[in-house]
Amino acid sequence: MGSLRILIGLAGGLGLFSFGMQMSSEGLKKMAARRLKQLIKTLTSNPVFALFVGAIVTIGFQSSSATSALVVGFVSAKMMALSQALGVLLGSAIGASFTAQLIAFKTTDLALVLLFCGAYLYIFAKRSNRRSLGQTIIGFGLIFYGMSVMSASMAPIRDYPIVPQTLIRLEQYPLFEFLVALLITALIQSSPAFLALLMSLASQNLIGPLAVVPFVLGAHLGGTITGILSSIGAPGIDAKRAALANFFYKLLNGLIFLPFYRPLTGLMLGSSPDLNRQIANCHTFFSLAMAVGFLPFTHPVSELIKKLLPDRKDGLSQAIYLDQNLLTVPEVALDQAHRQTLEMGGIVVEEMLNRVVPLLKYDNDQILDRITEVERAIDSLYKQISKYVASLGNSNLQEDLMTKSIQILYVANDLEHIGDIVTNIGLIARKLSIEDLEFSDEGLKEIDDIFKQTFNNFKLALKAFETMDPEIAMTVIKEHPLIQRLEKTLRYNHFDRMQGGNIKTVATTSIHLEMIENILRIETHTMNIAHCVIGIV
Repeated sequence: MGSLRILIGLAGGLGLFSFGMQMSSEGLKKMAARRLKQLIKTLTSNPVFALFVGAIVTIGFQSSSATSALVVGFVSAKMMALSQALGVLLGSAIGASFTAQLIAFKTTDLALVLLFCGAYLYIFAKRSNRRSLGQTIIGFGLIFYGMSVMSASMAPIRDYPIVPQTLIRLEQYPLFEFLVALLITALIQSSPAFLALLMSLASQNLIGPLAVVPFVLGAHLGGTITGILSSIGAPGIDAKRAALANFFYKLLNGLIFLPFYRPLTGLMLGSSPDLNRQIANCHTFFSLAMAVGFLPFTHPVSELIKKLLPDRKDGLSQAIYLDQNLLTVPEVALDQAHRQTLEMGGIVVEEMLNRVVPLLKYDNDQILDRITEVERAIDSLYKQISKYVASLGNSNLQEDLMTKSIQILYVANDLEHIGDIVTNIGLIARKLSIEDLEFSDEGLKEIDDIFKQTFNNFKLALKAFETMDPEIAMTVIKEHPLIQRLEKTLRYNHFDRMQGGNIKTVATTSIHLEMIENILRIETHTMNIAHCVIGIV
């Protein structure tokens, strides 16, 4: 029964600690989402600045694993170069040391004060920023209270002599301790949570100083597993490169320092009389040493990783800018969804609309086959974008982000429809070949004219969506009546040629009119995109 109580107390304390980490992280992200976006945008190739960004973001997230996962997302979404990401990952280890130093304080009484203050703000504050601050304070309160629960639950273990004796014997096997820490940290996917467990053991004198270095090094490496798991489902190869580099950094760190665990233990003993503080200092030392040792080599390391994991050619249906890890920061995720939608529009331009005129002029089944293949890719991209944006939900989105998400969904839907229309135009054009017909010279020129005007207006609408510029959108809207009038003129001209007895015009009349009608449908969806930009949806 005593063992069960210990396990329940330990599990409950760990649950409180982990939940507190999550709450404080979510609260800080809500308060600083826009600043985080700007921080990433201003990230330069300067490795020192990247290191600083990694440390700050990790302090905000209260987890180097969370930062690693986010960096994997940024790299896979092409928001960050691999060499920049390596600097951020090194900085994340320093940022994680802040958490280690924080939880080393004995703050049982402070935990309850924080819980009261945080709850008061969260319940009674009306402004969202203050409620987010309350959520953050509650999170810190739960972190400290979870620590005290774990520490208290460890106390009865001293009544079982075999446990401390076994733990003391393990100090003779540093590699085993290293692997145990690696495994446990990988399983719970949180190096701070493992350090909290370690400090709980230390507070009851269940482990000695010699165990600290192997355990901390193992936890360091175990924290990289989250990034590796995140990279598995990420699009593109860069995400896997970032995760692999982070793993190798901390593996090398462990291999370099583990053989010297005894002299390093002496160094840690001199840093503080408190074992918990020694654990935190040990974590800080290894993080700083890793940053100093590897930061000058971020560029050559990135080149080496690229050789180990070379580029592979991605298909058109690959949503290269969407990454699930970015969903934790909605503003960044929506920027990426916007970017992916623009990429989708670019494919419609380059791979579909650019092929329409050659398709009409030349009997080429390969062009239609390519358009059909691209249309399937466009359908796939639309589904991926829709699912990604829908994953954000709407309950926690601010009003401007909610509006942006709707605009993205509308435009992606219009692009998908345009892809269908171009495919339909290709099938209509094939009728000419099947029935051995051809347009009159005048008829072909007229189709070419209205298509070019529609195509130019569509490209202008995409530009308006890219920049979210209402003035460009209004230019698109003003062009619409001109294209409609042109359509009426061309229809009249077509019937006039029929009346004049033009044999080709008479033979192709249904195909000709159907072609113009489909081009006009493209113009309708172009108008929809422009309306989205000016806020009419």
